[in-house]
Amino acid sequence: MRLCILEADRPAEAFQPDHGTYAGMFMRWLGPHLPEAEFTNVFVAGGEALPQPADFDAYLITGSRAGAYEGHAWIAPFEDFLRKLRAERIPLVGVCFGHQIMAQAFDGMVRKSDGGWVIGRQEHSLTPEGAALFGPSELAALSFHQDQVVELPPGARHLLSNTASPNGGLVYDDFPAMSLQFHPEFQPAYIRELLVAASGIRVPAPLAETALASLDNPLEPDRIALGVARFYRNHARIAA
Repeated sequence: MRLCILEADRPAEAFQPDHGTYAGMFMRWLGPHLPEAEFTNVFVAGGEALPQPADFDAYLITGSRAGAYEGHAWIAPFEDFLRKLRAERIPLVGVCFGHQIMAQAFDGMVRKSDGGWVIGRQEHSLTPEGAALFGPSELAALSFHQDQVVELPPGARHLLSNTASPNGGLVYDDFPAMSLQFHPEFQPAYIRELLVAASGIRVPAPLAETALASLDNPLEPDRIALGVARFYRNHARIAA
């Protein structure tokens, strides 16, 4: 399975020696559960050329510090590319910014949440379709965002949600695509460093303290990886 990771950002340079790039985080998280995948990454936000849709069997979009609604020069061509993937029915998974840019490209709406930041360990309730992928019990994962999908695009259905992120996971009717607002690829140590760096500047200190305390509780990255791997296996068109 040729799987292309579309990098919508990279961590600040100060974090890369210890934590690597977003593409590296996804490979470490998903690779053990999808050993047949051959990973390639394209740094879309860094100006690298987008492939032809059929160059790969499936795609994955990373998170980003950018907002989907911001006027960066790479965003409009990226949305056009996502619409081509949809037209050609090529499997697609988006995470955080990936979740948001998919919704926006497919005629949903994204904006900063009225509720502000959602950070740290969060539990999510699953719909029957979400339970078929991930199992029926509530799902615990890490979040770090303030943007939200506030209007679902046509043809999108819920996989999972919670109070903080009502549209926290989506699946699409007319082509094989799913998206998740949380960050299954993040390790607690990375969130800790982000919070320490951002506390009092981007993230209010009391919220950062609450989020830091939540990181000691159990998470389920392997369970999420197994569900995403199952999705890719069910839908990827493998070249002979």
